[in-house]
Amino acid sequence: MNTARGTSGGAKPPPAERQRNLEPEIVAPRSGERPLQAVSEKPRCDSCGQLLTDPPTGLIERWHWDELAALTLSRARSHGQSIALIMIDLDRFKEVNDSYGHLAGDTVLRGVADVIRDNSREGDLACRYGGSAGDEFLVLLPSTELADALSVAERIRAGITGMSVTAKVTRELSATIVGQTASIGVATYCLGDLVELDLEDLMLDADVSLRAAKRHGRDRICVANVDVTATAQPNLQADRRMATWGRFRRLRSV
Repeated sequence: MNTARGTSGGAKPPPAERQRNLEPEIVAPRSGERPLQAVSEKPRCDSCGQLLTDPPTGLIERWHWDELAALTLSRARSHGQSIALIMIDLDRFKEVNDSYGHLAGDTVLRGVADVIRDNSREGDLACRYGGSAGDEFLVLLPSTELADALSVAERIRAGITGMSVTAKVTRELSATIVGQTASIGVATYCLGDLVELDLEDLMLDADVSLRAAKRHGRDRICVANVDVTATAQPNLQADRRMATWGRFRRLRSV
């Protein structure tokens, strides 16, 4: 039954008000109990309009990283400075997406980006590598020798291993994800190398190194473009222990 809304004295409301009373209240949809969030404008290139940062991680967008990295390498060549590149690949990251969902995967990617930011300096260049679904990261370190690059790489590796992130897996359930590991390849160039080599060569060397880390059991760091002949014999026993421990760890995880 329709109920008329009267005003005091029984007068009918004006037509415009009667129309408003008949219109349903429109409420924007919400996801669970989360408040609506305003969409913030992301920084874009002034000339081409492309995003300058990667939306899931907040790191430099890959195309912009390519430009800045080429300039950084050219600057290192001009000033006779060494330079290092760290390439990071998340081990078995597809299992995170398959088990917990892609939104949980994005949460892990943001956690890794935070680890990289916490362990790099102002002026270092970090980006996510491998396209929109990429689970690899690049970190270019200007004015960095091998020992310092390895120190940064180890801090990143340890930070990822110790990471704990909580993510929604359904509307009702959340999961805490731990135990993510990363394989890391490192390449360094000094002045003599930079005379003939470019950014693509540096990336290729880091990628070769990363693949070696994958082949040797993951969750480790390998170095490219370094002559280790002089240190191979003293480290032979240590390498044997590391291989034994790696095999033991894999057996334990089965």
